[in-house]
Amino acid sequence: MKNLAYLKKFYTKKLMNAGIIDYDQEVISLLSYSLKKSNIEIITENNFLVSENYLVQIDKFISERIGGVPLSYITNERVFFNETFYVNENVLIPRFETEELVKKFIDFYKDSKIKGKRLLDIGTGSGVIPIILEKKIPNLEFYALEKSFKAIEVAKKNIFTHQSKINLINDEIKNSKLDSIDFVLSNPPYIKTANLSNLPIDVKNEPSLALDGGKNGIEVIKEIFEWESEINKNNASYILIEIDRQIYEETKNLTDKYYPNKKTTFIKDLNSNIRFISITEF
Repeated sequence: MKNLAYLKKFYTKKLMNAGIIDYDQEVISLLSYSLKKSNIEIITENNFLVSENYLVQIDKFISERIGGVPLSYITNERVFFNETFYVNENVLIPRFETEELVKKFIDFYKDSKIKGKRLLDIGTGSGVIPIILEKKIPNLEFYALEKSFKAIEVAKKNIFTHQSKINLINDEIKNSKLDSIDFVLSNPPYIKTANLSNLPIDVKNEPSLALDGGKNGIEVIKEIFEWESEINKNNASYILIEIDRQIYEETKNLTDKYYPNKKTTFIKDLNSNIRFISITEF
């Protein structure tokens, strides 16, 4: 048996040597998950003895993390907007930038005179965007579209856990006949196919379906605009999509084509990188 003081020092050094950026915090998280103890208990109970059975399990998790498996896939959870969600290797891990997207819509809705009823999240993955929005703006009617059946199962689990009433649809936006949508949100795949091989190893372990935006990074964004134009009849009074600065020009060309008579704004994130595009009425 080994005590926690020894294990924290030992595993911290292993993760640090492996190049894990938040090595100290990740060791705390993995020990907390393995031993079913709070982070505070892991930090303070230095003399707590860990049995061999637990050590085998912890070694396995540490090896997986060093091998590039994201922490959230090991613990099967991710905190988003101060709420805990289930995630696994079938969904993209929700990130802080997407929290910004959610907050921007909340701020828009509260400040705007536009009071539509139906909101669609395209490529919902684990379902975090509509679940949080439903908690913050309960008077809206929420729809969540996801083409991956495996991701749908994750979203169902989160919808059940959070007692949500979201309408979950297993379909691709290019095939969807859903209409009369007032608000459109999406964190679509926007990495150019040629750039996928350059991603960090952690990100490479996330589903390519949620990352690969096609040759120019805008394949799904184009499908969203086509659906909104042809099926939704340009009914959406507000569209908010997460993008990457590397597809700024391609996205701008698309918006100029599909929304010449609407106000298009490219918005920077808290790191001053172009991260979102909003489309509204003038």
